Amino acid sequence: MTERRVSLFVAGTKGANLLRALFDGPDAPAPGFFPLAQVHLVASYSSSGLSHDPRAEIMEICRRHGLLYRDRHELKTTDYAASDLVLLAGWQYLLPDIDDRFIVFHDSLLPHLRGFNPTVTALILGDRRVGVTAFRPDEGVDTGPVYGQEALAIGETARIGEVYEALGGAYARLARRLVERAAMGSLAATPQDHSAATYSLWRNEDDYTIDWTRAASAIRRFVDAVSWPYLGAKTRYRGAEIRIDRVMEIPDLRFPLRQPGKIWTLSGNGEGADVVCGEGMLRILAARTPDAQPLRFTSLRQRLGE
Repeated sequence: MTERRVSLFVAGTKGANLLRALFDGPDAPAPGFFPLAQVHLVASYSSSGLSHDPRAEIMEICRRHGLLYRDRHELKTTDYAASDLVLLAGWQYLLPDIDDRFIVFHDSLLPHLRGFNPTVTALILGDRRVGVTAFRPDEGVDTGPVYGQEALAIGETARIGEVYEALGGAYARLARRLVERAAMGSLAATPQDHSAATYSLWRNEDDYTIDWTRAASAIRRFVDAVSWPYLGAKTRYRGAEIRIDRVMEIPDLRFPLRQPGKIWTLSGNGEGADVVCGEGMLRILAARTPDAQPLRFTSLRQRLGE
């Protein structure tokens, strides 16, 4: 068996969670994070669309463990020319000269949900099983042959932050297995079943908006799926945009004339509000004003979204 030299290209929450699980997690071996391997380089960059930038944590882990760090804008192919393996997690930029050393970690069980933010899509859909796939990149979108997968069962009310945290451990376990197999000369990939592929579209700021005509269960899943570390689901209240952080489904009432988005009653001295949905009802448990302060609902006769 031959010791492998590994470069890690990690970014965003998923990349930070992988790095933390590898070096600071309960299963992290000492003195290094891989048996039969050493980290040659860690590369990253600033991320947008999140409530915080995980690059600072990535850099701090590198500093604490004495790892060589390179920002994407300073990265040169010569920096990782000596690496036997290049593992990518949360990385969203094209790289030159991709070869067989590169292994991409994608947070779905391919071929299900190829594309963008698959775990967010999985939570919105109500999937109870998520996971990570490691594959060899090719010319398609997440179509390359698979080196391995790690599945994770999640609860009905799982929120994206806790799922990403758990997936960090799944990333780390899969990465260790693959590096060990590479050291033993037994790293092989299996083609995907392209006929079974599904896809996840990219999301932008418009996609955070709550559609109150949908069922309460679907809206609750949506709120959970775009909660921290993302910016949070949004709607309008008294003409201003607000962020909804947490909701719960409550028993429905019989409205012969149903008008989704209307507040039915306030709760908790204005800390929450019960809202009519296209089907069912939701209680808002936590919301924020445009300046990120906790919102107190003070006006009952309001229709959210207007």
